Amino acid sequence: MNLVTKDKLNEIYEKIAASIDISEALFDKAEIEYKALGNWIDNETPKYKVTIYPQGSFALGTVVKPSTEADEYDLDLVCEFEEQYGLSAKQMKCDVVKPLLDQYNRIKEIEEKRRCWQVEYEHFKNFHMDVIPAHILANHIMITDKDEDNNTYDFIGSNPKGYAEWFHSRKILRYKKLREQYLLEESKRQNYQAEVIEIREYKIKTPLQKAIQILKRHRDVMFVDDPDNLAPVSIIITTLTAQIYDNEDNIADTLRNFLNTAETYVMERKQGEKYVIENPSYRSENFADKWNENPQKADAFFAWVASAKSCFLSLEGFDFVEVLSILGISLGDKLLSNVFSDSQSTLQLFENVKVDTPTALMPVKEKNILNAPHRQKPIWITPKGNRVIIKAQVKEPNGREYEYKRDGAPIKKDSTITFQAFFSRGSLPYHLEWQVVNLGYEARNDLRGGFQSAYPQSHKDKHIWTEHTQYSGSHAIQCFVISNRQCLAQSGVFIVNIE
Repeated sequence: MNLVTKDKLNEIYEKIAASIDISEALFDKAEIEYKALGNWIDNETPKYKVTIYPQGSFALGTVVKPSTEADEYDLDLVCEFEEQYGLSAKQMKCDVVKPLLDQYNRIKEIEEKRRCWQVEYEHFKNFHMDVIPAHILANHIMITDKDEDNNTYDFIGSNPKGYAEWFHSRKILRYKKLREQYLLEESKRQNYQAEVIEIREYKIKTPLQKAIQILKRHRDVMFVDDPDNLAPVSIIITTLTAQIYDNEDNIADTLRNFLNTAETYVMERKQGEKYVIENPSYRSENFADKWNENPQKADAFFAWVASAKSCFLSLEGFDFVEVLSILGISLGDKLLSNVFSDSQSTLQLFENVKVDTPTALMPVKEKNILNAPHRQKPIWITPKGNRVIIKAQVKEPNGREYEYKRDGAPIKKDSTITFQAFFSRGSLPYHLEWQVVNLGYEARNDLRGGFQSAYPQSHKDKHIWTEHTQYSGSHAIQCFVISNRQCLAQSGVFIVNIE
Protein backbone atom coordinates (compact mmCIF):
# COMPACT_ATOMS: atom_id res chain seq x y z
CA MET A 1 0.00 0.00 0.00
CA ASN A 2 1.36 3.43 -0.99
CA LEU A 3 0.75 5.43 2.19
CA VAL A 4 1.13 9.22 2.08
CA THR A 5 3.62 10.70 4.55
CA LYS A 6 3.74 14.39 5.45
CA ASP A 7 6.65 14.89 3.05
CA LYS A 8 4.71 13.23 0.23
CA LEU A 9 1.63 15.28 1.11
CA ASN A 10 3.67 18.46 0.85
CA GLU A 11 4.91 17.37 -2.56
CA ILE A 12 1.27 17.01 -3.61
CA TYR A 13 0.40 20.43 -2.19
CA GLU A 14 3.39 22.03 -3.92
CA LYS A 15 2.26 20.67 -7.28
CA ILE A 16 -1.32 21.82 -6.69
CA ALA A 17 -0.23 25.32 -5.64
CA ALA A 18 1.98 25.64 -8.73
CA SER A 19 -0.85 24.52 -11.01
CA ILE A 20 -3.37 27.08 -9.69
CA ASP A 21 -0.90 29.98 -9.65
CA ILE A 22 -0.86 32.59 -12.40
CA SER A 23 1.82 31.99 -15.03
CA GLU A 24 4.83 34.28 -15.17
CA ALA A 25 3.92 35.29 -18.73
CA LEU A 26 0.39 36.30 -17.74
CA PHE A 27 1.62 38.11 -14.64
CA ASP A 28 4.11 40.08 -16.74
CA LYS A 29 1.42 40.92 -19.30
CA ALA A 30 -0.95 42.14 -16.59
CA GLU A 31 1.83 44.27 -15.08
CA ILE A 32 2.62 45.84 -18.45
CA GLU A 33 -1.07 46.61 -19.02
CA TYR A 34 -1.76 48.29 -15.70
CA LYS A 35 1.46 50.31 -15.82
CA ALA A 36 0.59 51.49 -19.33
CA LEU A 37 -2.88 52.50 -18.13
CA GLY A 38 -1.38 54.38 -15.19
CA ASN A 39 1.08 56.28 -17.37
CA TRP A 40 -1.66 57.17 -19.84
CA ILE A 41 -4.01 58.48 -17.12
CA ASP A 42 -1.23 60.51 -15.52
CA ASN A 43 -0.31 62.05 -18.89
CA GLU A 44 -3.95 62.87 -19.65
CA THR A 45 -4.56 64.62 -16.33
CA PRO A 46 -2.14 67.57 -16.06
CA LYS A 47 -4.27 69.06 -13.27
CA TYR A 48 -3.88 65.98 -11.08
CA LYS A 49 -1.03 63.76 -9.95
CA VAL A 50 -2.29 60.17 -10.35
CA THR A 51 -0.64 56.81 -9.66
CA ILE A 52 -2.02 53.33 -10.39
CA TYR A 53 -0.87 50.28 -8.45
CA PRO A 54 -2.25 46.80 -7.69
CA GLN A 55 -3.84 45.68 -4.47
CA GLY A 56 -5.29 42.35 -3.36
CA SER A 57 -4.05 38.99 -4.61
CA PHE A 58 -1.73 40.37 -7.30
CA ALA A 59 0.08 42.51 -4.76
CA LEU A 60 0.21 39.68 -2.22
CA GLY A 61 1.19 36.79 -4.51
CA THR A 62 -2.00 34.81 -3.80
CA VAL A 63 -3.64 34.84 -7.24
CA VAL A 64 -5.64 31.70 -8.04
CA LYS A 65 -6.22 30.56 -11.59
CA PRO A 66 -9.96 30.55 -12.49
CA SER A 67 -11.51 27.14 -11.87
CA THR A 68 -13.44 27.18 -15.17
CA GLU A 69 -12.77 28.65 -18.60
CA ALA A 70 -15.82 30.88 -18.17
CA ASP A 71 -14.28 32.62 -15.13
CA GLU A 72 -11.79 35.48 -15.28
CA TYR A 73 -8.74 36.74 -13.46
CA ASP A 74 -9.56 39.83 -11.42
CA LEU A 75 -6.86 42.49 -10.95
CA ASP A 76 -7.68 45.20 -8.41
CA LEU A 77 -6.03 48.53 -9.19
CA VAL A 78 -6.00 51.64 -7.03
CA CYS A 79 -6.22 54.83 -9.10
CA GLU A 80 -4.66 57.08 -6.48
CA PHE A 81 -4.91 60.88 -6.66
CA GLU A 82 -2.19 62.66 -4.72
CA GLU A 83 -4.86 64.77 -3.00
CA GLN A 84 -8.62 65.28 -3.20
CA TYR A 85 -8.32 68.34 -5.45
CA GLY A 86 -11.70 69.58 -4.22
CA LEU A 87 -13.50 66.69 -5.92
CA SER A 88 -16.47 64.93 -4.37
CA ALA A 89 -16.52 61.13 -4.48
CA LYS A 90 -19.00 61.19 -7.36
CA GLN A 91 -16.99 63.77 -9.31
CA MET A 92 -13.75 61.81 -8.90
CA LYS A 93 -15.32 58.51 -9.93
CA CYS A 94 -17.83 59.59 -12.57
CA ASP A 95 -16.58 62.91 -13.94
CA VAL A 96 -12.81 62.32 -13.94
CA VAL A 97 -11.92 58.60 -13.91
CA LYS A 98 -14.81 57.28 -16.04
CA PRO A 99 -14.18 59.61 -19.05
CA LEU A 100 -10.49 58.69 -18.94
CA LEU A 101 -11.31 55.00 -19.11
CA ASP A 102 -13.78 55.67 -21.93
CA GLN A 103 -11.00 57.30 -23.96
CA TYR A 104 -8.42 54.55 -23.41
CA ASN A 105 -8.43 52.64 -26.70
CA ARG A 106 -7.43 49.26 -25.24
CA ILE A 107 -10.56 48.99 -23.09
CA LYS A 108 -13.57 47.18 -24.56
CA GLU A 109 -16.25 47.40 -21.86
CA ILE A 110 -16.75 49.37 -18.64
CA GLU A 111 -19.18 48.53 -15.85
CA GLU A 112 -19.73 50.43 -12.62
CA LYS A 113 -19.37 48.52 -9.37
CA ARG A 114 -19.85 49.78 -5.85
CA ARG A 115 -16.27 50.96 -5.34
CA CYS A 116 -14.72 50.71 -8.78
CA TRP A 117 -15.02 50.64 -12.54
CA GLN A 118 -14.68 47.10 -13.89
CA VAL A 119 -12.96 47.19 -17.27
CA GLU A 120 -12.43 44.50 -19.86
CA TYR A 121 -9.63 44.75 -22.40
CA GLU A 122 -10.04 44.25 -26.13
CA HIS A 123 -7.17 41.75 -26.47
CA PHE A 124 -6.85 40.32 -22.96
CA LYS A 125 -9.03 37.20 -22.75
CA ASN A 126 -10.33 35.95 -19.37
CA PHE A 127 -9.06 39.03 -17.60
CA HIS A 128 -10.65 42.14 -16.16
CA MET A 129 -9.38 45.00 -14.02
CA ASP A 130 -11.23 46.76 -11.21
CA VAL A 131 -10.08 50.39 -11.15
CA ILE A 132 -10.74 51.93 -7.73
CA PRO A 133 -10.60 55.77 -7.57
CA ALA A 134 -9.07 57.12 -4.36
CA HIS A 135 -7.14 60.02 -2.88
CA ILE A 136 -4.41 60.17 -0.26
CA LEU A 137 -5.32 61.39 3.23
CA ALA A 138 -2.58 61.36 5.84
CA ASN A 139 -1.19 57.80 6.08
CA HIS A 140 -4.07 56.06 4.29
CA ILE A 141 -6.36 56.59 1.31
CA MET A 142 -10.04 57.41 0.86
CA ILE A 143 -11.73 55.32 -1.83
CA THR A 144 -15.00 56.06 -3.61
CA ASP A 145 -18.01 54.11 -2.39
CA LYS A 146 -21.50 54.11 -3.90
CA ASP A 147 -24.63 53.51 -1.84
CA GLU A 148 -26.55 51.64 -4.50
CA ASP A 149 -29.86 51.85 -2.63
CA ASN A 150 -29.81 55.66 -2.50
CA ASN A 151 -27.56 56.27 -5.53
CA THR A 152 -25.21 58.44 -3.47
CA TYR A 153 -21.41 58.53 -3.32
CA ASP A 154 -18.96 59.01 -0.46
CA PHE A 155 -15.35 58.34 0.49
CA ILE A 156 -14.38 55.53 2.87
CA GLY A 157 -10.97 54.83 4.35
CA SER A 158 -8.58 52.02 3.44
CA ASN A 159 -4.86 51.30 3.33
CA PRO A 160 -3.89 48.73 0.65
CA LYS A 161 -0.18 49.65 0.68
CA GLY A 162 -0.11 49.28 4.45
CA TYR A 163 -1.91 45.94 4.19
CA ALA A 164 0.63 44.64 1.66
CA GLU A 165 3.46 45.71 3.98
CA TRP A 166 1.77 43.97 6.92
CA PHE A 167 1.22 40.79 4.90
CA HIS A 168 4.84 40.80 3.77
CA SER A 169 5.93 41.15 7.42
CA ARG A 170 3.99 38.00 8.30
CA LYS A 171 6.00 35.94 5.79
CA ILE A 172 9.32 37.79 5.86
CA LEU A 173 11.35 35.24 7.86
CA ARG A 174 10.38 32.35 5.62
CA TYR A 175 10.69 34.52 2.51
CA LYS A 176 14.28 35.50 3.36
CA LYS A 177 15.32 31.86 3.78
CA LEU A 178 13.66 30.85 0.53
CA ARG A 179 15.23 33.82 -1.27
CA GLU A 180 18.72 32.88 -0.06
CA GLN A 181 18.14 29.32 -1.22
CA TYR A 182 16.83 30.49 -4.59
CA LEU A 183 19.80 32.81 -5.17
CA LEU A 184 22.27 30.10 -4.25
CA GLU A 185 20.68 27.59 -6.62
CA GLU A 186 20.50 30.14 -9.44
CA SER A 187 24.13 31.16 -8.98
CA LYS A 188 25.22 27.53 -9.20
CA ARG A 189 22.99 26.82 -12.19
CA GLN A 190 24.01 29.91 -14.16
CA ASN A 191 27.54 30.22 -12.77
CA TYR A 192 26.76 33.79 -11.63
CA GLN A 193 27.61 35.59 -8.45
CA ALA A 194 24.53 35.42 -6.22
CA GLU A 195 24.56 39.12 -5.43
CA VAL A 196 24.21 40.21 -9.06
CA ILE A 197 21.24 38.00 -9.95
CA GLU A 198 18.08 40.03 -10.44
CA ILE A 199 15.09 38.37 -8.84
CA ARG A 200 11.42 39.31 -9.01
CA GLU A 201 9.62 38.79 -5.73
CA TYR A 202 6.66 36.90 -7.19
CA LYS A 203 9.00 34.06 -8.21
CA ILE A 204 9.39 33.12 -4.54
CA LYS A 205 6.26 31.83 -2.83
CA THR A 206 6.15 31.02 0.87
CA PRO A 207 4.02 28.27 2.48
CA LEU A 208 1.70 31.05 3.68
CA GLN A 209 0.93 32.22 0.14
CA LYS A 210 0.56 28.68 -1.22
CA ALA A 211 -1.75 27.65 1.62
CA ILE A 212 -3.95 30.68 0.93
CA GLN A 213 -4.12 29.74 -2.75
CA ILE A 214 -5.19 26.18 -1.91
CA LEU A 215 -7.78 27.42 0.61
CA LYS A 216 -9.21 29.83 -1.95
CA ARG A 217 -9.48 27.06 -4.54
CA HIS A 218 -11.30 24.86 -2.00
CA ARG A 219 -13.65 27.79 -1.35
CA ASP A 220 -14.28 28.23 -5.08
CA VAL A 221 -15.17 24.55 -5.53
CA MET A 222 -17.35 24.38 -2.42
CA PHE A 223 -19.31 27.50 -3.39
CA VAL A 224 -19.43 26.98 -7.13
CA ASP A 225 -23.22 27.25 -6.81
CA ASP A 226 -23.65 30.30 -4.60
CA PRO A 227 -26.79 32.27 -5.58
CA ASP A 228 -26.93 34.00 -2.18
CA ASN A 229 -23.29 35.14 -2.36
CA LEU A 230 -22.32 33.46 0.91
CA ALA A 231 -18.80 32.34 -0.04
CA PRO A 232 -16.09 33.61 2.34
CA VAL A 233 -14.34 36.59 0.75
CA SER A 234 -10.65 36.37 -0.07
CA ILE A 235 -9.63 39.26 2.20
CA ILE A 236 -10.97 37.40 5.26
CA ILE A 237 -9.29 34.12 4.28
CA THR A 238 -6.03 35.95 3.60
CA THR A 239 -6.10 38.06 6.77
CA LEU A 240 -6.90 35.21 9.14
CA THR A 241 -4.39 32.83 7.56
CA ALA A 242 -1.66 35.46 7.77
CA GLN A 243 -2.57 36.39 11.36
CA ILE A 244 -2.43 32.74 12.42
CA TYR A 245 0.70 31.86 10.40
CA ASP A 246 3.57 30.87 12.70
CA ASN A 247 6.44 30.72 10.22
CA GLU A 248 5.73 27.10 9.28
CA ASP A 249 8.16 25.83 6.64
CA ASN A 250 5.65 23.70 4.74
CA ILE A 251 2.12 23.90 3.37
CA ALA A 252 0.66 20.99 5.36
CA ASP A 253 1.56 22.52 8.73
CA THR A 254 0.38 25.95 7.58
CA LEU A 255 -3.01 24.52 6.62
CA ARG A 256 -3.25 22.49 9.82
CA ASN A 257 -2.43 25.47 12.05
CA PHE A 258 -4.96 27.70 10.32
CA LEU A 259 -7.79 25.16 10.23
CA ASN A 260 -7.32 24.13 13.87
CA THR A 261 -7.19 27.75 15.03
CA ALA A 262 -9.47 29.82 12.77
CA GLU A 263 -12.80 29.27 14.51
CA THR A 264 -11.41 29.96 18.00
CA TYR A 265 -9.48 32.97 16.70
CA VAL A 266 -12.63 34.54 15.25
CA MET A 267 -14.86 33.75 18.23
CA GLU A 268 -12.37 35.16 20.75
CA ARG A 269 -12.45 38.52 18.93
CA LYS A 270 -16.21 38.93 18.90
CA GLN A 271 -17.48 42.06 20.62
CA GLY A 272 -20.73 40.92 22.15
CA GLU A 273 -22.77 39.57 19.26
CA LYS A 274 -20.68 41.45 16.71
CA TYR A 275 -18.00 39.72 14.62
CA VAL A 276 -14.81 41.75 14.27
CA ILE A 277 -11.96 40.97 11.87
CA GLU A 278 -9.90 44.13 11.84
CA ASN A 279 -7.96 45.36 8.86
CA PRO A 280 -4.46 45.21 10.42
CA SER A 281 -3.40 48.28 8.44
CA TYR A 282 -6.56 50.36 9.06
CA ARG A 283 -8.15 49.48 12.39
CA SER A 284 -11.44 51.23 11.79
CA GLU A 285 -12.21 48.85 8.89
CA ASN A 286 -13.97 45.62 9.89
CA PHE A 287 -13.76 42.93 7.21
CA ALA A 288 -16.61 41.04 8.94
CA ASP A 289 -19.15 43.87 8.70
CA LYS A 290 -21.26 41.90 6.24
CA TRP A 291 -21.34 38.95 8.64
CA ASN A 292 -23.11 41.18 11.14
CA GLU A 293 -25.58 42.30 8.49
CA ASN A 294 -26.19 38.74 7.25
CA PRO A 295 -25.40 35.98 9.81
CA GLN A 296 -25.60 33.36 7.04
CA LYS A 297 -22.24 34.64 5.80
CA ALA A 298 -20.66 33.80 9.16
CA ASP A 299 -22.32 30.37 9.12
CA ALA A 300 -20.98 29.79 5.61
CA PHE A 301 -17.45 30.69 6.75
CA PHE A 302 -17.53 28.22 9.65
CA ALA A 303 -19.06 25.55 7.42
CA TRP A 304 -16.25 26.13 4.93
CA VAL A 305 -13.61 25.77 7.67
CA ALA A 306 -15.24 22.51 8.83
CA SER A 307 -15.28 21.19 5.26
CA ALA A 308 -11.63 22.15 4.71
CA LYS A 309 -10.68 20.46 7.99
CA SER A 310 -12.42 17.24 6.97
CA CYS A 311 -10.42 17.31 3.74
CA PHE A 312 -6.93 18.55 4.55
CA LEU A 313 -6.53 17.22 8.10
CA SER A 314 -7.45 13.64 7.23
CA LEU A 315 -4.89 12.80 4.57
CA GLU A 316 -1.64 11.76 6.24
CA GLY A 317 -1.20 8.02 6.56
CA PHE A 318 -3.84 7.16 3.95
CA ASP A 319 -3.30 5.57 0.59
CA PHE A 320 -2.15 7.79 -2.28
CA VAL A 321 -5.22 6.78 -4.28
CA GLU A 322 -7.57 7.90 -1.51
CA VAL A 323 -5.70 11.16 -1.00
CA LEU A 324 -6.09 12.08 -4.65
CA SER A 325 -9.74 11.07 -4.56
CA ILE A 326 -10.52 13.34 -1.61
CA LEU A 327 -8.49 16.22 -3.03
CA GLY A 328 -10.20 15.73 -6.38
CA ILE A 329 -13.59 16.19 -4.76
CA SER A 330 -12.43 19.17 -2.70
CA LEU A 331 -10.29 21.00 -5.27
CA GLY A 332 -11.65 19.74 -8.58
CA ASP A 333 -11.21 16.46 -10.42
CA LYS A 334 -9.93 18.21 -13.54
CA LEU A 335 -7.24 20.00 -11.54
CA LEU A 336 -6.02 16.77 -9.92
CA SER A 337 -6.11 14.89 -13.22
CA ASN A 338 -3.99 17.59 -14.85
CA VAL A 339 -1.52 17.77 -11.98
CA PHE A 340 -1.12 14.01 -11.69
CA SER A 341 -1.47 13.08 -15.34
CA ASP A 342 0.58 9.94 -14.75
CA SER A 343 -2.17 8.63 -12.46
CA GLN A 344 -5.65 7.51 -13.36
CA SER A 345 -8.45 10.03 -13.36
CA THR A 346 -9.34 10.79 -9.76
CA LEU A 347 -12.93 9.86 -10.56
CA GLN A 348 -11.73 6.29 -11.13
CA LEU A 349 -9.26 6.00 -8.28
CA PHE A 350 -11.46 5.27 -5.31
CA GLU A 351 -12.30 1.61 -4.82
CA ASN A 352 -16.09 1.93 -4.45
CA VAL A 353 -18.12 0.38 -7.27
CA LYS A 354 -19.72 2.95 -9.58
CA VAL A 355 -23.38 3.67 -8.95
CA ASP A 356 -24.27 2.82 -12.52
CA THR A 357 -22.49 -0.53 -12.53
CA PRO A 358 -24.89 -3.20 -13.90
CA THR A 359 -26.19 -5.39 -11.07
CA ALA A 360 -25.16 -8.52 -12.94
CA LEU A 361 -21.51 -7.47 -12.77
CA MET A 362 -21.52 -6.59 -9.05
CA PRO A 363 -19.77 -8.66 -6.39
CA VAL A 364 -22.11 -11.07 -4.61
CA LYS A 365 -22.08 -9.18 -1.30
CA GLU A 366 -23.07 -5.89 -2.87
CA LYS A 367 -25.72 -7.54 -5.05
CA ASN A 368 -27.27 -9.19 -1.97
CA ILE A 369 -27.37 -5.86 -0.14
CA LEU A 370 -28.93 -3.91 -3.00
CA ASN A 371 -31.49 -6.67 -3.61
CA ALA A 372 -32.40 -7.17 0.06
CA PRO A 373 -36.23 -7.06 0.32
CA HIS A 374 -36.13 -4.75 3.36
CA ARG A 375 -33.86 -2.22 1.62
CA GLN A 376 -35.87 0.85 0.64
CA LYS A 377 -35.34 2.13 -2.88
CA PRO A 378 -34.08 5.73 -3.11
CA ILE A 379 -36.91 8.11 -3.95
CA TRP A 380 -34.57 10.53 -5.74
CA ILE A 381 -33.16 10.51 -9.23
CA THR A 382 -29.57 9.70 -8.45
CA PRO A 383 -26.60 11.06 -10.39
CA LYS A 384 -24.23 8.70 -12.13
CA GLY A 385 -20.89 7.98 -10.56
CA ASN A 386 -19.70 8.26 -6.96
CA ARG A 387 -19.34 11.85 -5.87
CA VAL A 388 -19.27 11.09 -2.14
CA ILE A 389 -16.39 9.23 -0.55
CA ILE A 390 -16.92 7.41 2.75
CA LYS A 391 -14.07 6.83 5.17
CA ALA A 392 -14.50 4.76 8.32
CA GLN A 393 -12.73 4.62 11.68
CA VAL A 394 -13.21 1.72 14.12
CA LYS A 395 -12.84 1.85 17.90
CA GLU A 396 -12.82 -1.59 19.54
CA PRO A 397 -14.08 -2.23 23.10
CA ASN A 398 -10.46 -2.37 24.32
CA GLY A 399 -9.84 1.17 22.97
CA ARG A 400 -7.83 0.18 19.89
CA GLU A 401 -8.57 2.45 16.90
CA TYR A 402 -7.85 1.93 13.24
CA GLU A 403 -9.04 2.92 9.77
CA TYR A 404 -11.42 0.45 8.17
CA LYS A 405 -11.30 -0.23 4.44
CA ARG A 406 -14.43 -1.09 2.47
CA ASP A 407 -15.19 -4.83 2.75
CA GLY A 408 -12.20 -5.30 5.06
CA ALA A 409 -11.42 -7.91 7.69
CA PRO A 410 -14.25 -8.60 10.15
CA ILE A 411 -14.68 -6.10 13.00
CA LYS A 412 -15.14 -7.22 16.60
CA LYS A 413 -18.63 -7.01 18.03
CA ASP A 414 -19.46 -4.11 20.37
CA SER A 415 -17.08 -1.84 18.48
CA THR A 416 -17.94 1.68 17.37
CA ILE A 417 -17.53 2.60 13.72
CA THR A 418 -17.56 6.25 12.64
CA PHE A 419 -18.26 7.07 9.01
CA GLN A 420 -17.27 10.39 7.46
CA ALA A 421 -18.55 11.65 4.12
CA PHE A 422 -16.35 13.71 1.82
CA PHE A 423 -17.86 15.67 -1.04
CA SER A 424 -17.81 19.06 -2.70
CA ARG A 425 -20.92 21.04 -1.91
CA GLY A 426 -22.33 24.36 -2.99
CA SER A 427 -24.34 26.78 -0.94
CA LEU A 428 -26.57 25.72 1.92
CA PRO A 429 -29.13 24.34 2.56
CA TYR A 430 -28.69 20.62 2.05
CA HIS A 431 -28.80 17.54 4.25
CA LEU A 432 -27.50 13.98 4.26
CA GLU A 433 -29.47 10.76 4.10
CA TRP A 434 -27.67 7.73 5.49
CA GLN A 435 -28.94 4.26 4.59
CA VAL A 436 -27.83 1.27 6.65
CA VAL A 437 -28.67 -2.22 5.38
CA ASN A 438 -27.97 -5.22 7.59
CA LEU A 439 -28.17 -8.88 6.66
CA GLY A 440 -27.71 -12.26 8.29
CA TYR A 441 -29.33 -14.57 10.80
CA GLU A 442 -28.42 -12.56 13.91
CA ALA A 443 -30.02 -9.40 12.49
CA ARG A 444 -33.25 -11.14 11.47
CA ASN A 445 -35.32 -9.47 14.22
CA ASP A 446 -33.77 -6.03 13.75
CA LEU A 447 -33.49 -5.58 9.99
CA ARG A 448 -32.68 -2.10 8.75
CA GLY A 449 -32.91 -0.69 5.26
CA GLY A 450 -34.47 2.76 5.57
CA PHE A 451 -33.05 6.27 5.42
CA GLN A 452 -31.99 8.38 8.37
CA SER A 453 -31.62 12.13 7.92
CA ALA A 454 -28.72 14.21 9.20
CA TYR A 455 -28.94 17.99 9.03
CA PRO A 456 -25.55 19.72 9.25
CA GLN A 457 -25.67 22.71 11.57
CA SER A 458 -23.44 25.51 10.23
CA HIS A 459 -19.91 25.20 11.60
CA LYS A 460 -20.76 22.13 13.70
CA ASP A 461 -21.23 20.24 10.46
CA LYS A 462 -18.83 17.29 10.34
CA HIS A 463 -20.61 14.89 7.96
CA ILE A 464 -20.25 12.08 10.47
CA TRP A 465 -22.47 9.04 11.18
CA THR A 466 -21.80 6.59 14.01
CA GLU A 467 -22.87 2.93 14.27
CA HIS A 468 -22.23 0.07 16.72
CA THR A 469 -21.32 -3.43 15.59
CA GLN A 470 -23.94 -5.82 16.98
CA TYR A 471 -24.70 -8.56 14.47
CA SER A 472 -22.34 -10.89 12.64
CA GLY A 473 -22.32 -10.83 8.88
CA SER A 474 -21.86 -8.38 6.01
CA HIS A 475 -23.74 -5.09 6.23
CA ALA A 476 -23.51 -1.80 4.34
CA ILE A 477 -23.93 1.95 4.59
CA GLN A 478 -24.53 4.48 1.83
CA CYS A 479 -24.68 8.29 1.92
CA PHE A 480 -26.84 10.63 -0.20
CA VAL A 481 -26.57 14.44 -0.38
CA ILE A 482 -30.04 15.94 -0.73
CA SER A 483 -31.11 19.48 -1.58
CA ASN A 484 -34.66 20.51 -2.34
CA ARG A 485 -35.69 16.87 -2.79
CA GLN A 486 -32.96 16.28 -5.35
CA CYS A 487 -29.93 14.04 -4.94
CA LEU A 488 -26.80 16.07 -5.66
CA ALA A 489 -24.35 13.28 -4.96
CA GLN A 490 -24.13 9.81 -3.49
CA SER A 491 -21.57 7.31 -2.35
CA GLY A 492 -21.10 3.76 -3.44
CA VAL A 493 -22.09 0.89 -1.14
CA PHE A 494 -19.60 0.75 1.75
CA ILE A 495 -19.54 -2.85 3.01
CA VAL A 496 -18.77 -3.62 6.65
CA ASN A 497 -18.01 -7.14 7.88
CA ILE A 498 -18.60 -8.08 11.52
CA GLU A 499 -17.31 -11.20 13.33
